Amino acid sequence: MPRNRRLTGPAAAFTVAEGAHHGLTPSTLRAAAWATPHAGIRVAESSTQTDQLAALLRALPDHAFFCGPTSAALQGLPLPYALSETALEQPFVGVPAGQNRIRRPRTTGRALSVLPDDIVEVGGIRCTSPLRTWAELAEMLGVGQLTAVSDHLISHRQPIATREELEKMHRRFLGGRGSKRRRLAVDLADERAESPRESELRVLLIQSGLPAPQCNVEIFDGARFVARVDLLYPDERLILEYDGDYHRDPRQWSRDQSRRAQLESLGYRVTTVTARDFDDPPALLARIRRLLAVTPA
Repeated sequence: MPRNRRLTGPAAAFTVAEGAHHGLTPSTLRAAAWATPHAGIRVAESSTQTDQLAALLRALPDHAFFCGPTSAALQGLPLPYALSETALEQPFVGVPAGQNRIRRPRTTGRALSVLPDDIVEVGGIRCTSPLRTWAELAEMLGVGQLTAVSDHLISHRQPIATREELEKMHRRFLGGRGSKRRRLAVDLADERAESPRESELRVLLIQSGLPAPQCNVEIFDGARFVARVDLLYPDERLILEYDGDYHRDPRQWSRDQSRRAQLESLGYRVTTVTARDFDDPPALLARIRRLLAVTPA
């Protein structure tokens, strides 16, 4: 925060009204020491995007809430990187249907049909519930991306919702925008999935007509655990592994090679998929089809 005591605000991010109540004068509130991400908001260098969103919401009517990608980002739902960045910098702000949409620069205002249970608080910030957020995301995500959100919601590790609750939310908005994508995302969801890219890869394979692989299967050598693999075609003994950027770490790379060697010694074939492969899906699918066509020894 600004070192000058006269430029010390009530919080890392605050509304102009809160600053005035704190004793800051109009000229002080216009000082270059403060950034102004949104009209009526002042923030210090120490503020986080969450701080700024909380301050913005305090400047809005009490019935306003964050929705869509902004709600998803606040609640840790998986989003494509570019959309996640936009969601925080140019937030989606909702109001109940029948209220005037929020019209502010650098925001997207929505008027949504919401029930009382559709609005929750995350760290004191009002936003749509995970399920209501999922329903809205169907308007802007592809099937694979929306399935990744579905997988996250029903994950066996820490479930937020059930498949039945996804189905119920889908039926509530049946026929609306994104309805077909929601239908597919419910049908394709798998509680065993553990990463968004893994989910997107699985959906890409299925939608291309390939068999559905098994997710996160544990491989043993007798009683000895060897690895848990991302995707597995057991009959073809073919393993598909998605490698993110952290696999570039030399120590991780070394562990990956040792793990791969153990799997290959057990008769499995391993193919690695990276973010670059998603730039050319036909080439990726052709590679996997060739591998599936090979009869294991």
